[in-house]
Amino acid sequence: MSDVIAWLLVGGVATSAAVLIIGLVLLAITGQTGYGEPLSARLLLTPEGTVTLPRTIGDVLRGALQLRPFAMIELGALLLIATPIFRVAASVLLFLAERDWLYAAITLVVLALLLASVFWLGLAA
Repeated sequence: MSDVIAWLLVGGVATSAAVLIIGLVLLAITGQTGYGEPLSARLLLTPEGTVTLPRTIGDVLRGALQLRPFAMIELGALLLIATPIFRVAASVLLFLAERDWLYAAITLVVLALLLASVFWLGLAA
């Protein structure tokens, strides 16, 4: 069981790093965000709402498919955030497969709390 979890964590972090690096390389090569804005210090100081950047998971996925640098960077960050959540979900399934009902129930509660916090923070933002 620990081997499956370890491979899931390593795979998630490696995938996240690869996507982030692709986004950073695209950003360095093009000097563009992919959303009509050049990369500049002014971009960091621009008031929110005046620059169009991906704000939803759907926007990030569509932008990543179009190889837009900022979307790729955001997708890498989302994958990094999702990796431990996938680890907990996999643990639930592995505990169920082993018929370890107590640990499956405890891990399911942890997964529910993680998902609730992700969705609550996502709706609050």
